[in-house]
Amino acid sequence: MVICLPYDMDKIYPFMCSRYGNMTYNELLEMGYEEFSMKLSSIPNNEPLYEVIKSRVIKLSEIKDKEERRYWRNLKKVNAIPDIYKSNKDIYKELASQVNRNEVLK
Repeated sequence: MVICLPYDMDKIYPFMCSRYGNMTYNELLEMGYEEFSMKLSSIPNNEPLYEVIKSRVIKLSEIKDKEERRYWRNLKKVNAIPDIYKSNKDIYKELASQVNRNEVLK
């Protein structure tokens, strides 16, 4: 998972306000998926949110320099999404296993 809205909103909201003018928190929450994705995809390299996202997706094994790899490993730990948030893939896998076992969701 690259973005977790409940966890990352404190980084997303300031980015959106600075980049696209002041907006209320409710305006951000009511923004459609397509508009949100389009705006989020235009993050410049110098934004803190960019480094958060990059730290989550970077492949440490592809970094040759030890210091740079250490830097990104530390950022990856700091910016990791807590385990309390499940990805859609994990939710679908769990639901599928419950359906396969004929369990009733309570």
